[in-house]
Amino acid sequence: MRQPASPYGAYERMQATGLKGRAGEAMAFVRAANALEAACRAPVSRAILDNALKRNQKLWTLVQIEVTAPDHPLPAPIRANLLDLSRFVDHQTIKALSSGRPDDARCLIEIDREIAAGLMA
Repeated sequence: MRQPASPYGAYERMQATGLKGRAGEAMAFVRAANALEAACRAPVSRAILDNALKRNQKLWTLVQIEVTAPDHPLPAPIRANLLDLSRFVDHQTIKALSSGRPDDARCLIEIDREIAAGLMA
């Protein structure tokens, strides 16, 4: 019998790949974006879309926790920008969860991919 998914599944899968640091973080965002994209394809399953949105939101919650840590090594302006972006992700996720419309989730895919690209640069 399959175990229920952990709320930190993206990071657990990242660790299982052996990727560390920025490459592992980038992979977590790529996987979140891919899950959202797959959930947005027709025919859309509300349950699959909701699951992908919730998993993505958990990833962004981890970002919020990290960037608000007083000892985080990123410069304060970058941390502030990431926190602002995570607030937008929260707002957009709630909108997409409420509407169930894939169009409301598409910008989250782009954000995740842009973050992943930045981490891999």
